[in-house]
Amino acid sequence: MRSADHLVRQMEASGVEVIFGIPGGANMPFYDAILNSEIKSILVRHEQEAAHAAEGYAKIKGRPGICSGTSGPGATNLITGLVDAAMDSVPVVGITGQVVRAFMGTDAFQEADIVGLVLPHIKYAVTVKDAKRLSQEFVNAYSIAMSNRPGPALLDIPRDVMQEEVDDDLTPLEPEPYFRRSPPEPDVGAIIEAAKLLSMAEKPVILCGGGVIYSGSSAEILELAEHLACPIVTTTMGKSAVPENHPLVLGVVGMHGRVEADLAVSESDVTLCVGTRLSDRAVGPAKEFEKNRKIIHIDIDPSEFGKNARPTVALPGDAKHVLRELVEYLKHIAVRRPESPLVQRLRDIGAAYEEYMLSLDDGRNLRSWKVVSLLSQELPPETIVTTGVGQHQMWAQLFWKAKTPGSWITSGGLGTMGFGLPAAFGAKAAAPDRPVVDLDGDGSFLMTCQTLACVTDYELPVVTVIFDNRTLGMVRQWQDMFYNKRYKDVDYTDRTDLVKLSEAFGVEGIRVESYEELLANVKRAIRNNQAITIDVPVDRGELVFPMVPPGRWLTDVKLPPGFEVSERILSVGR
Repeated sequence: MRSADHLVRQMEASGVEVIFGIPGGANMPFYDAILNSEIKSILVRHEQEAAHAAEGYAKIKGRPGICSGTSGPGATNLITGLVDAAMDSVPVVGITGQVVRAFMGTDAFQEADIVGLVLPHIKYAVTVKDAKRLSQEFVNAYSIAMSNRPGPALLDIPRDVMQEEVDDDLTPLEPEPYFRRSPPEPDVGAIIEAAKLLSMAEKPVILCGGGVIYSGSSAEILELAEHLACPIVTTTMGKSAVPENHPLVLGVVGMHGRVEADLAVSESDVTLCVGTRLSDRAVGPAKEFEKNRKIIHIDIDPSEFGKNARPTVALPGDAKHVLRELVEYLKHIAVRRPESPLVQRLRDIGAAYEEYMLSLDDGRNLRSWKVVSLLSQELPPETIVTTGVGQHQMWAQLFWKAKTPGSWITSGGLGTMGFGLPAAFGAKAAAPDRPVVDLDGDGSFLMTCQTLACVTDYELPVVTVIFDNRTLGMVRQWQDMFYNKRYKDVDYTDRTDLVKLSEAFGVEGIRVESYEELLANVKRAIRNNQAITIDVPVDRGELVFPMVPPGRWLTDVKLPPGFEVSERILSVGR
């Protein structure tokens, strides 16, 4: 049988159900083999969308998403999504076609060294030149994408390799030893030291990254926090790691973090960091984060220890396993603490912030934060939310309360505009029975709006809410705050009709003028499992606050104009 047919049979045996991609000359044998399989191939309109859809699929399914493109431009169009997946630790396997072996290195038509281009950014990439190795290399790539810290892998396959005959033995293959490494194990002494630090801390805080979601350790995080009576904060990628309606969960920390979450970290004497890179957008300058506090860092990837902030105690390993040991030891050396006045003080500050922001509604313009807050209150708890990148993304992380673990999907590390809609489509392909809502900006939406054609073609309805301010909002905010309001190439004209654009792809579009109209249409679409694009006009002059200026520590936060944290609130629990 052809090696392409053998590959597809092995993919089926590995559990692959869906592929997002576009066929072309170099990967046509692969698509020809898919035709006679149980795998569903989804024809996207641009390969970047294929990669983002595979990310959304992977985040919901908990296993690698598959994307495909032909050689040359098809392959290079996947790069943005693959690097995005690498930055956010998302398991994706890209499969690209390549020119035939005899033409490689000759600048043949549509030839590009895709392996050389992506190798610095992904876990594994290989050009498969031996047809007998093709299925084995897929199993290796599929395994390593999920092994330890998840991430992307790539198989580049010359067309003639796919067409070459191989043995028809269809026995399911196992990954080779290098590709199935076990998680590292922490030193028992380090676990004991960490437990002692937490038991003696006056103001401990737990900081959750995306690794908490992948490890499925939400229950262990909550048990530990409840034992210590300490607040939980999350990174942008860690949002939805724990239910945000839990009284100990304060929300996202960082540049555009919740004011109470930033205060919790800045005032902490011990911070337990779980499954996070501790990026500058989360904790600011590492030297400031290291001051006046002990840092305990749990991560499956030991290379993260000290890469940004130096931990007092490093605990390598799977977060669920390490946390379980930490909780059990902590129970032996420290009794469960009573409710903390510190947590209540921080919650009061957060409530005051929300109350102030919602009071700014002047009745004339729809406010982005109120739109998100109302949607959070009204939509079902199992709703999956994706976002584009920009101001709307920050409003979403501030005011959307994720109630189901793993229900928040966004582009954090790379900050990829255009991510939201294809990621929502991929998530819907993974969970067709759950509501999926893309909270998007007009700038991000216009980059990948053609994904609506897939929403229609494959009857996978998503709700797209566009925060329409006719500008690249976050770029404009930086020009406003740091470039003396010198606006350049950020504002759009009003001539693009987003409603008609949506309708051109076969998706209902509507422009709303009130919160009631917005909620009624969103709930109708979810009730009827119907796709809809909702254009929400918002003020171009909106600025997202809180905001910590780049390179500054969390205490240098700029609060919304007119909002002050009263001394009465600040004094409680000191």
